[in-house]
Amino acid sequence: MKQRIYLHEVIYTVPGREEPYMASVTSLHYDPARMAAAEKAGHGKNEYTAFMQFRTAQTAGDFPRVINIWEMNWKVLSRALETQFQDKGRDTGMEEWWNRNLHLRRGGYDRVLIPADYSPDGPTLSQRGNRREVFMHEVVWLPFGEPERYLAEMEQKLLPATTQFGIELIGAYRVAMRPRQVLTVFAAPDWSKFAQLLAATPDDPDLHTWQNYRNRTVMRSEELMGVPARHNANSVRR
Repeated sequence: MKQRIYLHEVIYTVPGREEPYMASVTSLHYDPARMAAAEKAGHGKNEYTAFMQFRTAQTAGDFPRVINIWEMNWKVLSRALETQFQDKGRDTGMEEWWNRNLHLRRGGYDRVLIPADYSPDGPTLSQRGNRREVFMHEVVWLPFGEPERYLAEMEQKLLPATTQFGIELIGAYRVAMRPRQVLTVFAAPDWSKFAQLLAATPDDPDLHTWQNYRNRTVMRSEELMGVPARHNANSVRR
């Protein structure tokens, strides 16, 4: 896949309707009629993948939310926007799905993510076969020009420390059209792994150096804790 990017969706769901909404998203993506209509219209088969899907827990951030992340490229994204917002060749299947599911959601917003070189893609994560039951999702606001350095510092200083706690990097991205934002997602097999990291003292030199840099640099942050959709125990799958 050339120029790998991601579409990041934050959905404000109706309380208690997170799982039905996530199931409806999956059904739309694999709807045979919609896929056939896309091919007939000359758009080809789906060239984007459901990379990640989870719902937020009450321990951090706004609740309830659903997070969807799609792996694609710029060409696929532009075509998706054209079929959604232009009359010519519009995706009527998505339009019908959107109207059918108004009772499940209240709104939301998207980001376009550009991965760091070390950020794993879908096949890589799938091949690892790790169990992922808890996700830590964070957006940070940085000074202009800082996001690339922030991602480099994370690779060198934070990742060696998190692996000691059994925590896996799922994605590290800067945000297109929002030049001060970085988004990261980490995963663990259970809640205790994140608890151990949060309770850790900064004795590890990498963790200590990272925290000092972060304290000096981050202007604002928003964190969410999430659990995967019940229909996808690993959440990250091809």
